[in-house]
Amino acid sequence: MRFGTAILALACAAACPADSLTLRDGQVVQGTYMGGTARTIKIQVDDSMKTYDVTDVATLQFTPPAPTASAPVLPRRGQAGATGGAVRKAPGDSREGL
Repeated sequence: MRFGTAILALACAAACPADSLTLRDGQVVQGTYMGGTARTIKIQVDDSMKTYDVTDVATLQFTPPAPTASAPVLPRRGQAGATGGAVRKAPGDSREGL
């Protein structure tokens, strides 16, 4: 059972990137940045919220979110250039038969 828990923890660590807070004493805190004030930084670590004074913080690194896949945007029927749709002429365009 412990092996399964270890695999699950590693999978989550790889799939769930975290923000990193490095304190002046060298301690590194991995979690999710939740906000703060001009004097404090709040970071969620597991199920608890921790607050750090900015004078104790050396660096704060944000992990960018993973890119999401998006479907290509296809033209709707009836729009210019769509298969089976009509192309509208610009006002004042008198070119016929070109």
